[in-house]
Amino acid sequence: MLSRLARGLYDLGRVVERAQHVARILEVNHKMSLERTASDEGEIWSAISDSFSCHLAAPDERGLYATLICSPDHPYSVLRCVAEARDEGRSMREQISEEMWLHLNRTHLELQSMTYERVMVIGRSEFNRRIEIFADALHGLADDTMIRDESWAFLRLGKLIERALMVCRILDIKRKSVASHSDGRPVDVYQWQALLRSLSGYEPYRRAYDARVVPQRVLEFVLQNPDFPRSLTCTLSDIQTTLSFISSSSERQANLGLTVIELIEELQSIDAQLIVALGSLEQEVNALERACSEIEKAVEIAYFTSLRPSSVPIVISPGAGLVPQQ
Repeated sequence: MLSRLARGLYDLGRVVERAQHVARILEVNHKMSLERTASDEGEIWSAISDSFSCHLAAPDERGLYATLICSPDHPYSVLRCVAEARDEGRSMREQISEEMWLHLNRTHLELQSMTYERVMVIGRSEFNRRIEIFADALHGLADDTMIRDESWAFLRLGKLIERALMVCRILDIKRKSVASHSDGRPVDVYQWQALLRSLSGYEPYRRAYDARVVPQRVLEFVLQNPDFPRSLTCTLSDIQTTLSFISSSSERQANLGLTVIELIEELQSIDAQLIVALGSLEQEVNALERACSEIEKAVEIAYFTSLRPSSVPIVISPGAGLVPQQ
């Protein structure tokens, strides 16, 4: 398919997944802030502000909502992501289903004049829930109404690439708050629980283990569980499957597939217990962020960037005209 179409579908998948994760991060930390002191609450918002480069002098909940929900300019703003998704959907109208387009257009019209004050009237939790449902519904419509061809694959690839990056970002936000202690202090347990909730993983975690939130198990679940859709391992495995669907004989695409496989193998070799014991979560998260960013760049090069040398420019003599092809 045309690279322009593939890129549009890829970007559509990315911005929808991005909006959902931003809304979930704000919702989880809003609920956390209700149970913490003013100083601890400030640490939460500062960590989010730093991670998303919000450039707020004194980060607080209102400032983050104004930036990450209502801003027309910030690349992670929910309103901007929905607007971009709608624009991409309109330009990709022949590639997506009618149900997807109606869902995109309706949500955009509902949100285009949203302000912080209106979010407060609706209720922060209700608003964030609507964004989460919007994203889940769109991805569900794609799976249920699109032909499983290259269009569907590039849309899915964009969603999965953004998910891998956001898992690393959420880990980076939370590692600034969680303490790598084994004394079972309540605040630590609550922070690890918040990490799970930021990935919609609290209930799946409890089904996989028991009700106790243990740091080692949380890391294993988020990084290594092959069956939890938002774990990094499962996300990378889905990326590998999707790439095999659209890969050709290109050397760059083959190298991209190998890079994904190598990162999956590296994830499986991580010792979560040792990370918690040594307090090396920051180093591990930074390494994973770099690895996922390299995969993102490799996708750009393999599918959307031409590295062929430019052809010899056409020299036109003064007064000469171009003859149209017949």
